[in-house]
Amino acid sequence: MKKLFVLFLGFTFSTSVLLAHNDTPVETAKKQLRTEIIKLLGNNEFALTTLVAQAEIFILLNANNELVVISVKSQNQLLAKYIKRKLNYKKVAGKALEKLKIYSMPIKIIQP
Repeated sequence: MKKLFVLFLGFTFSTSVLLAHNDTPVETAKKQLRTEIIKLLGNNEFALTTLVAQAEIFILLNANNELVVISVKSQNQLLAKYIKRKLNYKKVAGKALEKLKIYSMPIKIIQP
């Protein structure tokens, strides 16, 4: 009986460790956030001086399901202003997104 209890305890511990390391909800949330950002940014509305403009954005989801742009790291200041204007305080419909969590996302805009 004692061996059976130890076996059951070991099985329970190993199962809980495996479930704790499951990253699929985070990946699903990031994919939902990415699709929402792509929708909100839409097509490029300003002229780029280079073929590709890149930025790293840090976004927070507030209690009203609105995106709050914390910072935009980019060499192109026009791109940073464009991203802030298009994304700041826009509502998103992501169900898997965690509120008050900071998400970082790379953005790349290519000149058509």
